[in-house]
Amino acid sequence: MSNDKKLILNSLEETKKIASEIAHKITLISKNTAKIIFLKGDLGTGKTTLVKEILKVYGLSESVTSPTFTIVEPYLIGNKKIYHMDLYRIESRKELEVLGIEEYSNESDSILFIEWPERGDGFFKECDMEICLNHLNVNSRELVLRNYFS
Repeated sequence: MSNDKKLILNSLEETKKIASEIAHKITLISKNTAKIIFLKGDLGTGKTTLVKEILKVYGLSESVTSPTFTIVEPYLIGNKKIYHMDLYRIESRKELEVLGIEEYSNESDSILFIEWPERGDGFFKECDMEICLNHLNVNSRELVLRNYFS
């Protein structure tokens, strides 16, 4: 039986709706270390937009910027530490070690949203949820959620 959920997103409103659902599912994940969420998809598929909407659900009022150049953008919402990472420019596992990514993943009550996790060269062995976004056309995206029901 598949653990995947597939949706077609045709608008920002639909993205906001699924962001709310995903945010709720993430809060249900119970573990002592960080909850790790992989975001996969080509450039411009809406990975950062989806993270932005999830963070709004958690109560973030500040603006969310893409971590493409900073690699890690930290947020504190209540007692929840959230790290939004973009590994697109990472070229080696050593770079992740220097950035202290392992420490982030060992923090309790934190969430790591990781765009381009495949660039981490096996640094992250597993994730708690995987979100894949694919272009269908100019306005539509296919969203596939893996490990969504586990």
